[in-house]
Amino acid sequence: MSINRFLLKVLVLCVFMTVAVLFPAAGQTPPTNIQIGLYILDIAHLDVKESEFYADFYIWYKAPADSAWKPENIEFMNGVIESATQLASSTSADGRQHWSQRIKGRFRGHFELHSYPFDRQSLPIVIEDAEYTVEELNFAADSASPADFNLWIEPELRVPDWRRSGANCATDTHHYKTDFGLGSNKISSYSRFSFSINLSRLFMPHLVKFILPLLIIAGMAYVVFFINASEFEAQCGICITALLSAVALHNSQADALPNVGYLLMSDKIFILFYVVIFLALVQTVVNNNYAKRRRFDMAIYLDRVCRFWYPFTLFIGNILIYLFS
Repeated sequence: MSINRFLLKVLVLCVFMTVAVLFPAAGQTPPTNIQIGLYILDIAHLDVKESEFYADFYIWYKAPADSAWKPENIEFMNGVIESATQLASSTSADGRQHWSQRIKGRFRGHFELHSYPFDRQSLPIVIEDAEYTVEELNFAADSASPADFNLWIEPELRVPDWRRSGANCATDTHHYKTDFGLGSNKISSYSRFSFSINLSRLFMPHLVKFILPLLIIAGMAYVVFFINASEFEAQCGICITALLSAVALHNSQADALPNVGYLLMSDKIFILFYVVIFLALVQTVVNNNYAKRRRFDMAIYLDRVCRFWYPFTLFIGNILIYLFS
């Protein structure tokens, strides 16, 4: 008898759950689903130092036929709209409402520069509705497959110094820990739509602007291992010039970047070169002392050792920095 009662309770519970799903309680209407799509025409004035970029794009919204929602309350959470055309509205064959417009504006991103100059960045466009909460409205991408997001970008779009590496779209719920002064003492939650263009920094421009000059500077210091130990002034002058040149190159490169609270990969590379060039300077001092004491054999031996260890240290050090940054 107890088993039969248990089975009856399980059956009743399943029936109640089915009814609750199929027939929501009175006054609880499901949120309106709004589909959003974009077509990016241009990305320009990408400023890593200010974490800003300019975007020119078309955007469209699709709402159910019986929806009272209008796109006038759309907010771009990470940008300032400089110009926008009038919303063009229409009705599709299945009765859904459709709006579209062209927008130009400046947007902000959160650029991570740990791997600079081999970094990858994401340029986001973030959208929320200013009026309807997540209980009333949900955003969704107007796409059947994530692979379609690459089609939302103009094929001829080019960003100087960068290579496109795909696009992605995400929708989530953003929680504001405030009631915006309404006195409800509740956390406000809104549906958020984000579309991002992914970029990878081109290697060759930085090979010419950054890596090649640094290698030349390191080569200047490497020459001291082939100069007679008695020529202390010449050796010392070369090392100091190389060190100051590396510092000047580092400062010029840093001027184009924001002030961040962590070391970039480029900073670690410069520090490695500072240390190696400084050790070359120390070696010239040691060799000069050997020369003064007529220990030319030790000076020659130390030069030969450093001719190997100097490039080897730079090579291995850069590999380790690249692997662990």
